[in-house]
Amino acid sequence: MKKDIFQTICSQVFDSLKENEQLTVYLEGENSQYFRFNDSKLRQSGIIEDYAVTISLFSGKKSLQSSTTLSSDIKSSVSNLTNEINALRDPLSLIPENDFTCFPDPFESLDIVKSGQLPKREEILEALMDTISSDNLTGVWTSGKIFRACSTSEGTNHWFEKDSFIFDFSLIDAQENMVKVLFPGSNWDKSKFVAAFHEASEKLKLMNKPKMELKPGKYRVWFEPNAVADFVDMFNWNGVSESSFRNGSSCLLKLRNSDTRLSNLFSLNESFSSLSTAPFNSRGEVSEDVAIIQNGILSNTLVNAKTALEYKISSNFAEEPNSWGMGEYMRSPHMEAGDIDNEERLEKLGTGIFISNIHYLNWSDTLGGRITGLTRYACYWVEDGKLVAPIKTMRFDDSFYNFFGSNLEGVGKEVLARPVIETYDGRNPGETTCPGILVKDFELTL
Repeated sequence: MKKDIFQTICSQVFDSLKENEQLTVYLEGENSQYFRFNDSKLRQSGIIEDYAVTISLFSGKKSLQSSTTLSSDIKSSVSNLTNEINALRDPLSLIPENDFTCFPDPFESLDIVKSGQLPKREEILEALMDTISSDNLTGVWTSGKIFRACSTSEGTNHWFEKDSFIFDFSLIDAQENMVKVLFPGSNWDKSKFVAAFHEASEKLKLMNKPKMELKPGKYRVWFEPNAVADFVDMFNWNGVSESSFRNGSSCLLKLRNSDTRLSNLFSLNESFSSLSTAPFNSRGEVSEDVAIIQNGILSNTLVNAKTALEYKISSNFAEEPNSWGMGEYMRSPHMEAGDIDNEERLEKLGTGIFISNIHYLNWSDTLGGRITGLTRYACYWVEDGKLVAPIKTMRFDDSFYNFFGSNLEGVGKEVLARPVIETYDGRNPGETTCPGILVKDFELTL
């Protein structure tokens, strides 16, 4: 999809609007190469070119939405969108007005193209196969362009285009021990991939040792950035949303309603400065960076247009609710780094647990900030700053008011930008950027 094609389609569709009608058109698209591997062999490949659009038809304080797809065929796409608008007109006339509905104000149009150095499609397999054949690998490669765009009938025209790749894979030995690796980027460098692969291979060899079974209790823990990102992403569920604060469901309520605070080592922002994802939302409103938690103190929440109208507060142009039921969620969360060098993390840990990955996270007590989940893949027992043995999978149940609060001893200097890997609704350009953290008294339950 080209920008001029999308904008031509929108322009012609806007010409079909009747008096007192306004329209927004939001595009989510990709042009991607997929490879699926199992036992270090290519099992499936394909090219996905998909352009999904959501149109929102407004008439005063009324609005209805419809979703469909576009192609580069301008005539066909205009006809498709016009039919969708016609199908919305009758039900739109029947619904009552909503005081919390408003058409977005116009914004200065953005044109963001984040180009990268991706391997050509015919070169990807050659670049991977001579490396991955040395171990049993299962995983998925995706690469190509991701698109976001929004045009409104009042003249806003945004375009965002990004080159990126993700190789999400696991190395598995004969005993079904696993080491998980997420290797993302926009500029392919085979030497960096080979280094990441060999590091994972060495970790897998250590996993072949007898696993230690830990007793339930509180432990000193170093969490790698991928695990920290999973914790941070939980704030998108009843967390940073202003509407969740107002209805009493936010996990961060204690930060606003009492003297509770997190560690002064913990700061969290919604940051678009890296341009890793589009700074405009599905209404075409352009979001600035938002300082959410600064040195443990709640500074701001995310506020969309509806919440702003409902509670008579200012919007910072947060996103509308998505298909997962998350409203006013972070699209580009960034936890600020600390001062622990990567080479020092085991020494700083001393004796305790090194946790690379966690999974199956859920709230066990939302208002208390308690999160439960499981350790996963390459997690090790450490003594005197040295990896000793892998641990058996353990369930944890602890509050972020502890591990991002009073029990947070240190934060890593290096940060990892972890992309969104889920592809249920297509590839997503969003990233969660986090350092590792050192925590005391983290609670393992069984």
